[in-house]
Amino acid sequence: MSDAPLTDQSDTQRDRTDDCLAIGSIVSSNSHMDYTVEIYNETDRERAPSPDECGFGQPVFIEKTIQGDEYIVMGVIYDTQLVDPDQGRSGPRLAQGDQPQFTPGYVEERTKFAGVALLGVAEVTKDATIENPSHQMPRWTLAVEDIVEQCPDGVTREFHNTEDGRLQLAYIERLLDVAGPLGAEVTLALVERLRESFPAEEHQRVLNVIEKDIRWQSSVDRGVMR
Repeated sequence: MSDAPLTDQSDTQRDRTDDCLAIGSIVSSNSHMDYTVEIYNETDRERAPSPDECGFGQPVFIEKTIQGDEYIVMGVIYDTQLVDPDQGRSGPRLAQGDQPQFTPGYVEERTKFAGVALLGVAEVTKDATIENPSHQMPRWTLAVEDIVEQCPDGVTREFHNTEDGRLQLAYIERLLDVAGPLGAEVTLALVERLRESFPAEEHQRVLNVIEKDIRWQSSVDRGVMR
């Protein structure tokens, strides 16, 4: 963990990676930086994530052990997709109230997937906090069935904090590329989240500049934001 004081951090912000909510598991990848996650439902976990815990712009992490050292790979949800295997089937259908009785697993087969873009990595200390965050492209490939966890605000803050107390978002260009048409929106969602974790005036100025630049780039290059 960095020795730099975090003078504007709220005491209510959790800054540990242990006992975090598991929201899903990896089922496939589109590239080294882009993964598809199947979101858990009530049949997968006793405590399934609510919609606001696995929504657009939610920071997440995956724990990895590399040569005996513990790391987290940071990411963010940039897209979601719903899959209903019954959609498009023809013929009579059972009433909604009768479906659980006659077609077990029908509701559970409806699945929610999330696209997760990777942001970087950080080392995990013995007390489950993080240190030495890097916004460079992770070297390791994640695996199918790796568990994806909701990232607490305190950990998200630490991931964006440098040793000298500055705010860093060195992954922005990469995130814009991976997330494609939704790149600007997910970056702005992260900026808005970081505003709450970095209330100091100097940090707000940095976030203002980033937001202005993202909106300008989007309006010029993509035409999806104004």
